[in-house]
Amino acid sequence: MNFQRSKRRRNSPDITPLIDVMFFMLVFFMVFSTLKTEPMGLDVELPRAVTGTAQTSTSFEVVVDKSGAFYVSGRHVTGAELEQDLVQRLQVNPDIFVIVKADKEVRYEHVVRALDHIRGVGGYRLGLAVEQGT
Repeated sequence: MNFQRSKRRRNSPDITPLIDVMFFMLVFFMVFSTLKTEPMGLDVELPRAVTGTAQTSTSFEVVVDKSGAFYVSGRHVTGAELEQDLVQRLQVNPDIFVIVKADKEVRYEHVVRALDHIRGVGGYRLGLAVEQGT
């Protein structure tokens, strides 16, 4: 038996593994790019005011969402926890400016409750946040 090698050489590499890898990468990016991500901040829509001015001083922000829940630094707090956090900040800086960011659809009583908690522990420099606009 005389076995001979074919004289024809392969000049092109086998691309089948490359096609498999590219297909899996395509599927991976399609699946993970469609996942919904939630924003890190709270979804609060502020009311507009023409006379609003930006605050540059050191401030303490309290967010009141549509349901009337309080948030400090993105963390849900009760009224008592809000007072404790504010007392700690007031001990460090007694002239701290407290900003209440309330959703424009929040009931007025929830904003008044937040103001009561703030004023109850000595926070007398306070303001309501608005979006500047016409």
